[in-house]
Amino acid sequence: MTFHRLTFSLLFIFFVICNSTSASIKITGKVQNGLDGKPIYGAKVTLEEIGITTFTGKNGVFTLNIPPGSKLKITVKEIDSNQYIIKSLDSPEIALTVEKEHFKRLSYRISDKINDLTLGILPKPGIFNTEYYSADQMPSTYLMENKVEWEKIIDGVRLFHEKRLKYLKSQRERYWNRDLSTEEAYSTSIELNRKNFRNILGAIDKREPVSMTRTNKVAETVKYTVSEVYWTVLKEIIPRPALQDWPALDVPKKIFGEGLLLEPKEKSKGFVIAIPDANQEPEALIGTKEGIDYHSQFARRLVENGYTVAIPVVIDRSNRWSRGTDRSSRSWLYAQTHEMGRTVTGYEIQKMEALIDWFDQQRGKDQKIGIAGYGEGGLLAFYTSALDTRVEATLVSGYFAPREEIWKEPIYRNVWGLLKEFGDAEIASLIAPRSLIIEYSQVPFYDGNKNNGNKIEPPGELWTHTFIEVESEFHRIFSLTGNIGKRVLLKNDLDQTLPFGSQKAINTLIHLMGNENPRPLSDEIPDDLRTNFDFTARMGRMVEQMVGHTQLLLRDSEYVRDEFVQEWKNNDQEQLRTFFKEEMVGWTYQDFLPINPRTRQIEDQPGYVCYEVILDVLPNIEMWGILLIPKSIKQNEKRPVVVMQHGRGGNPYTALTENNTYYGIGRRLADMGFVVFTPFGNWTGETRFRWIDRIAKPSKNTLWSTVGRQHQQLVRWFQTLPFIDPDRIAIYGKSIGGQAASLIASMMPEYALSINCAYFNESARKKSSVYFPTSFVFHVDSEMPMWNRGHTLEDAEMANRLIFPRPFMVEHGKKDGIAPPGWVEHEYAKIHKFYDEQGKGDFTDIDLHEGGHIINGVKTIPFLQEHLKWPKKIKKI
Repeated sequence: MTFHRLTFSLLFIFFVICNSTSASIKITGKVQNGLDGKPIYGAKVTLEEIGITTFTGKNGVFTLNIPPGSKLKITVKEIDSNQYIIKSLDSPEIALTVEKEHFKRLSYRISDKINDLTLGILPKPGIFNTEYYSADQMPSTYLMENKVEWEKIIDGVRLFHEKRLKYLKSQRERYWNRDLSTEEAYSTSIELNRKNFRNILGAIDKREPVSMTRTNKVAETVKYTVSEVYWTVLKEIIPRPALQDWPALDVPKKIFGEGLLLEPKEKSKGFVIAIPDANQEPEALIGTKEGIDYHSQFARRLVENGYTVAIPVVIDRSNRWSRGTDRSSRSWLYAQTHEMGRTVTGYEIQKMEALIDWFDQQRGKDQKIGIAGYGEGGLLAFYTSALDTRVEATLVSGYFAPREEIWKEPIYRNVWGLLKEFGDAEIASLIAPRSLIIEYSQVPFYDGNKNNGNKIEPPGELWTHTFIEVESEFHRIFSLTGNIGKRVLLKNDLDQTLPFGSQKAINTLIHLMGNENPRPLSDEIPDDLRTNFDFTARMGRMVEQMVGHTQLLLRDSEYVRDEFVQEWKNNDQEQLRTFFKEEMVGWTYQDFLPINPRTRQIEDQPGYVCYEVILDVLPNIEMWGILLIPKSIKQNEKRPVVVMQHGRGGNPYTALTENNTYYGIGRRLADMGFVVFTPFGNWTGETRFRWIDRIAKPSKNTLWSTVGRQHQQLVRWFQTLPFIDPDRIAIYGKSIGGQAASLIASMMPEYALSINCAYFNESARKKSSVYFPTSFVFHVDSEMPMWNRGHTLEDAEMANRLIFPRPFMVEHGKKDGIAPPGWVEHEYAKIHKFYDEQGKGDFTDIDLHEGGHIINGVKTIPFLQEHLKWPKKIKKI
């Protein structure tokens, strides 16, 4: 056993640009034609905040030198020869403007890198001519020669996110500012990261003053006693008066911890939480229940060494409590908690912290607190110690490894934005300067298909990483913390796994807690004094208490959202939009590729022509759709555009088809003189597209991150077309396309109008309620909730705070199973009230029609005509 201490070298450099600085930095990049990628010579590039200007060279390259003493105040960190802006709440907006004759003026916001930028400026539109109606391809585009395969579009988005995960590890230092001068300075310097970690785990609830209750004696030996216990954890949520109808709760309203308490008959040497895997009962860690080998009964080994040990119940992976679905209990809770900004892991960490509260009350000056766990328990021990600095020694078994493929693990482990700031090495750095032991052991077996019930459990797997992988991640800790903290990596002599909770591991833990003379494990396995103990009922209480707490959060969430809005009411709308994009949607600021438009004419109708279109957006990401151009457009005339977004399982042809629930809406609008574009949405192919959100989440992205960028690129292309009015572009979507219409218009002020058809409702209730039969907790769509949306910006708040003052409309059928009409009316009433109060009551409307999940068009088409100022007569439907 060796305690490693390595010399630490700085991996980054800070630059602070302010009035008194003597440093200078450079903003570098290239300016190119946003359509074809050709470099632009002689473009004027200006940093507006301080008025510094330069011009691009022959290759389109530019450099802006920010001189010493500049009034611009930014913080920049250098990583791998790239420099990045470090943001704070009071960070100034930094923008470059690019100007060149015959091109549109570009305002480029610097939000990420400050070097090697790619600024694509768009040529001003040419002259409209009849070639748009007759050519095989649109003017100023390339001929699309190959058939589009939607599978490749989806797979490209997935690949983009997979590559981002690999890129994140080297970027994490942007979010840390470790001070290695002393242990005290180090601990202070990582407190913000510890807070960030707590927030993304949702371990943020108000805790009850702890009390421990012993209920039954379980066992007794000459050395110790074992008691059944429960302890207080979280305060009960008392919802404020209901603002809408809610069914009666049939679940507990308060979270307690339950488990076993092992108390030595000698004076306790210290206190340890021993956490089993999710498929292990606490009793198995002392041998009173079968399931754990004698040598891995590490709780028994600890109490026999004179330590007071608490063994908590951990939420299992059965589906007994998942209301007819095949979801494991942990996955079932994930589906409810994510939209509420909570995780099952966060709830369980707070149970561990409540135990630490109790230990803290009981211990004397020389008694230390330790924590040890295996599998899911290893994760909980690891995370709890990272958050609670009262834990002085930590043993993690069957968990520590590289996490870049966390998206392959069971979905309940998929923490929002985890890998952007934290890998396992970074989490370990939150434990320093305290002691950490990693025991290389076999990861627990996991079978995600074993449960019966409605088959909606997302796929997932657990696997044992190679020792080389684990060792590599372990050594990364030293590159982060240097000589601060004690760490041990344990394995067998052949670089293979140890049995979990091995004598080697427990003796090391005992040593780090100040005991130099560990005792061997005895042969005495205690007898369970209870008869017919109901393990299932105990687990049921644990699961249902978390369900109850989450449902109470949901019932109070309307008030919390209103408080959130009030906190932001004095902020600029664009600041809130930035919050929405970065903290909820998960934005990526990667520079656009050249648009490189490819088109081909696919139909020539009496009133319009149809072109299939492919645009490049980001690496591996394209935008595919069909553009309908009315033949009535006159020279120098600019028409409004309706972007008509299909729902799940559709494609660009869906909104053009007469004999489906869209009723040919795209063709009808084109016949009326609107330019229409029907984009492909990244939600077709169930087994394909669902992985996108899953892979994106750990990097603080979602399915919508790239959808938003696709629509940005689409609008950029529209700005180059001579027959399109860029100030009159609407988005109108059905089903998940309706959700897209709200989300994308909230992200993009370029859309002049938004219509949400067949999706508008209270999303948190739709995604978290266990009392509505078409709630997503009973559906595969539960894989794609949005982190903490129920406490921030729902559909109504998005419309009022991000879409307003632009026109917004809801279209919903009373027979639509997406949401009951009452939910829709309740949520929409907030929008109508707000628009009215702002003097814009005629800028919003609702069509609550008698039909189902359909495009109705009766009120939406006149709404489009009125607000896009296209006064053609409406054809009767």
